[in-house]
Amino acid sequence: MKYFLPVVGCLLIALPSWSQRDCRSFDYRQQQLRADPTLAVSVEAVEQFTRLQLRKSAVSVDGQGSGKDNLPAVITIPVVVHVLYNNSAQNISDAQILSQLDVLNADYGKHNADTSGIPAYYSSLAADCGFQFVLATVDTNGHATTGIIRKHTNAASFSINDDVKYSSKGGDDAWDRDRYLNLWVCNLTGSVLGYSSVPGGPKQTDGVVILYTAFGTKGSAAAPYNRGRTATHETGHWLNLIHVWGDTDCGDDEVSDTPPQKMATYGNPSGIIVSCGNTPYGNLYMDYMDFTDDIGMHLFTYGQRDRMRTMFVPGGFRHALLSSNAGPVSAGGSAGGITGEAGAGEALTIDMYPNPAMSTVTVKLNDMTRIGSLVEVYNQIGMRVMVMRITQTTFSLNLAGLSGGVYVVRVEGTERGTKLVKM
Repeated sequence: MKYFLPVVGCLLIALPSWSQRDCRSFDYRQQQLRADPTLAVSVEAVEQFTRLQLRKSAVSVDGQGSGKDNLPAVITIPVVVHVLYNNSAQNISDAQILSQLDVLNADYGKHNADTSGIPAYYSSLAADCGFQFVLATVDTNGHATTGIIRKHTNAASFSINDDVKYSSKGGDDAWDRDRYLNLWVCNLTGSVLGYSSVPGGPKQTDGVVILYTAFGTKGSAAAPYNRGRTATHETGHWLNLIHVWGDTDCGDDEVSDTPPQKMATYGNPSGIIVSCGNTPYGNLYMDYMDFTDDIGMHLFTYGQRDRMRTMFVPGGFRHALLSSNAGPVSAGGSAGGITGEAGAGEALTIDMYPNPAMSTVTVKLNDMTRIGSLVEVYNQIGMRVMVMRITQTTFSLNLAGLSGGVYVVRVEGTERGTKLVKM
């Protein structure tokens, strides 16, 4: 049976003992369709557009994953994380949030170390999907932000009714989906791990909801969902992917290089599991769009990559995100180099010493008008890892919490940054 509608808000559900994932996508889809009978039309329009683009080979890729779709090699998506907490345990740390961003970037860029878990006969399917996720640095009003919103809620938990997406219902309102990916982190009832909105759905509910104990790799993240793959899976739905079994017995996930599969796979299987005549190698249960435990998920395929990137071509449902200015400015320059314009045409310089530095670096600016602005530190994938208010033109940055590597120091309102090496 052909699966014509893209997945709507697929839910990952675990038994109370966290024994396995499950899905209630049909329930959520029906709930949304009952609330808005016109939704089916817009959802099908997205799917028709996707099929047409794929037939035209508008997003064909080569074996290196470099892409030939006239899109940026890496599509950068600014992320806002809404943390809704009823108690301190649910108010997850910045470190836990950053760990989830690390997982998303690794999984969607094929940088994940556990690609070694892909069987040799399926290793050629693993794709670099060409996505980068960064915390937003500009909010909807044009002000500086960390990309993390924390809000206490009187709600003990949230369900699939989307209350978490509305401030008036104890949640937090979505930011503009044309500029951000909204990630809500909260306590979910019924052992739900997470769910995604449907491409084609309304702006005010667009984004992904994740249980606070299934988010990231640190803090409250609990095994077997402590490797950040719930967000990888649900973001796949947000990018219009369907489960590998097509959400029905031997169904169609609209992806050409994923073998047919009878049903979801649970736990952490190994070996060849044949169903729906998918010989010789069987189910692609190590795909992020199956239901295996986090430890058993390892790849997206090139076909899935094509389908996701189609969303960003002109006319695609998420094309507007390509023009978002909500993420960090691409950082360039060299140590001691120019970062932007200072005052009446004078070039702003950032001098730092020592550089390389081990624990503390002294920063000196040549422009007093920058006092009151923010100084920001970004890692090599464009994620902001430190921010502080400038109170004088010479100040110190504590690098103790940063790993060794190359960073970029940037002053708010400028376009370029200065490289810093942490030893």
